[in-house]
Amino acid sequence: MSLIQSIDQVKAVSSILNASVSLDLLKPYLSDSEVQFIRPAVGREFLIELGTKLDSTDESWKNAVSLVRKPLILYGLYLAIDELGVSLSGQGVQVAASPTNTPAPQFKVMNSKQNLMSRANSALDDLLEMLEWNKTTFTSYKGADPDLFIRNASDFSKYVDIRGSRRVFLAMVPIIRSIERKFIQPIVSDGLFDKLKSALEESIDLSADYKSLIELIKPALAHLSMARSLDEISIDILDWGVFSNAESTFTNIMTKQTANRERILAMQSANQLDGDAELKSLQIFLDKNATKDRYSDYFASALYSGALAPGTANQYSNNGKTLFFA
Repeated sequence: MSLIQSIDQVKAVSSILNASVSLDLLKPYLSDSEVQFIRPAVGREFLIELGTKLDSTDESWKNAVSLVRKPLILYGLYLAIDELGVSLSGQGVQVAASPTNTPAPQFKVMNSKQNLMSRANSALDDLLEMLEWNKTTFTSYKGADPDLFIRNASDFSKYVDIRGSRRVFLAMVPIIRSIERKFIQPIVSDGLFDKLKSALEESIDLSADYKSLIELIKPALAHLSMARSLDEISIDILDWGVFSNAESTFTNIMTKQTANRERILAMQSANQLDGDAELKSLQIFLDKNATKDRYSDYFASALYSGALAPGTANQYSNNGKTLFFA
């Protein structure tokens, strides 16, 4: 909350406020905004360091403060809309009204929330992009794990369109790591998987063979991760993009809920099928190309089928919920 020091800083981001709104009135929602949206994206360490840089003359830190404030305020206003002007008394829930000011119609309220959330999401993506491009300056920002086969939103979007959203990618990181262990490792063998991971983590120059294999791993990993994510994390697929939120963005707009669910199920099925096909291609590639000198761990494992009968030694069945290798 120390990041927002005056009501003028809030009004500079959004014109939705009238003259009667004070910073004290918004503080609970700005605090919740930090906890629910900003901190999970950038990390507690970065926010602590940022709090010491509010008066910095360094242009990088001045820009960082500005970029953090915008989504923090917009998410805070999104959270505030449903409660401001509402009071709870012995007579129940009441809405403030006056001869000159009446409560906005529900569709106006929902349109405002929609716009605030959309703007906040875009602003947070701008912040994350800046942090990723300036990691040497903002060392307290950790970002995604360095040994993932897919390391950033841009890379992920080459295979599955998440509109380059870094927020969506960060929300998917635990699932991506799980898919690597549950789907990729059983296909490429434990030994080869560990060697690929070590090479990525140590940031050494990858061999041509490793690069070729990772390029086959990425599409399978992206499609299977998206299929699982659509089940396990809150993602809104809307006309203007793909969003990851702490809650359903527009829980009261039933038509959008219905449309979203149909689209999500269709996307989930398509990504599952594409992921399985890419996984099979990876398996066949290894069977056709592994030798005692090339992908030797796979060649020496019980997974290897040989170039004449690729894909026969390590059959798998995947229904999206369970994975069975035989």
